[in-house]
Amino acid sequence: MLRLNSTLFVAARDHIYAFDLGQDKRVLYPERHLTWETRDRESCAMRGKLQDGCHNYIRVLVPRDARTLFACGTNAFNPVCRSYEARSLLQEGEELSGQARCPFDARQSNVALFADGSLYSATVADFQASDAVIYRSLGARSPPLRTLKYSSRWLQEPHFVQALPYGPYIYFFFREIAVELGALGKVAVARVARVCRNDRGGSPRVLERRWTSFLKARLQCAVPGDAVFYFDVLEAVTLPHALHGRPAVLALFGTQPNSIPGSAVCAFYLADVERAFEGHFAEPRGAAGAWPPVPEERVPRPRPGCCAGMGSATAIVTSGDFPDETLAFAKEHPLLHGAVAPAGGRPLFTRTGTRLTQLAVDVGAGPQGNHTVLFLGAEDGRVLKVLAATRSPGDIQNSGDPAAPGDTGEPGAEVLLLEEISLYEPRW
Repeated sequence: MLRLNSTLFVAARDHIYAFDLGQDKRVLYPERHLTWETRDRESCAMRGKLQDGCHNYIRVLVPRDARTLFACGTNAFNPVCRSYEARSLLQEGEELSGQARCPFDARQSNVALFADGSLYSATVADFQASDAVIYRSLGARSPPLRTLKYSSRWLQEPHFVQALPYGPYIYFFFREIAVELGALGKVAVARVARVCRNDRGGSPRVLERRWTSFLKARLQCAVPGDAVFYFDVLEAVTLPHALHGRPAVLALFGTQPNSIPGSAVCAFYLADVERAFEGHFAEPRGAAGAWPPVPEERVPRPRPGCCAGMGSATAIVTSGDFPDETLAFAKEHPLLHGAVAPAGGRPLFTRTGTRLTQLAVDVGAGPQGNHTVLFLGAEDGRVLKVLAATRSPGDIQNSGDPAAPGDTGEPGAEVLLLEEISLYEPRW
């Protein structure tokens, strides 16, 4: 789904629908729609695919500029992209290949956004779904770049959740199989990765047409205690919102697939995310499969992963000018050793016995428009409506001060469950 002003665009199978949110009605009907069906349905079925998959599932729908929508569909396992005028939903220009911009299968994950005139996408780039990629394309002034191909250190079976621009970077939130925990089997962990907007790739010798700035860190959402309980399966991430006056994202996590069902919402200050990328690098060492931090004296200068013209690379004009030593280190060390801790050191909200998979936030709720309400969707069709506290966990409330709605005053009490709605048993 994509909201532009008072219009909600919904991407579906073979169609894109536009709803007018200004309608004062309990039931919304699309005021216009476009049909985009595949012409490859027969050849798709001949390749052994099920008939249900041989449609055009619209998986990318993002604004290219103020008046243009950019859409990509699976097109019966042969992805393609188009541009549409947002008001009329009329096609503009020719079709483009959707490879590395849109998944082949509707069940595969993907994220995409336009920034500085370029499309940043994360998905799989091949029919077999073996080539996971974070890719930049379509920029008039920025060359196409991608992650290293078939490298488990860079990406290992990722499931992409969110992409967002912040400062000089583009951030990608995803879960993947942790290469550093390989001794424990296939363990999923939550990650945040970033690339520099001004990255132009490496030298002809190292990382040519590849990201020079790609780094990733673990996102940690856990209940503290003598035995820390981790929620590692990242399900959803919001766009940045103000939390206690600081830019932050809210993220929904779950337990491992073979564990008891449970979910948690954690908040992460973007300043803490940025700080994590200045930490120690990790590398494998020894037969036990440990990934200890790299001693600082072994890290070359300028620091690998930084943006040209910034920080320790202020003298570097473009990323292709980085020394080969810096580029080679960046190629082999994309993982940082530390983890990004949640705001307040613990989840805002936890729920056992339920797997929550969807997260939406309203930061202007309430009569005064000054409350934050979370909407959490469960895989069994329930929606939880949760009021977030307005007070920071570290703040002290005076005895004479009235409690804010949703604020119990107890340490770590961050939310109040307002309502639980079953979509299969509507009340109207």
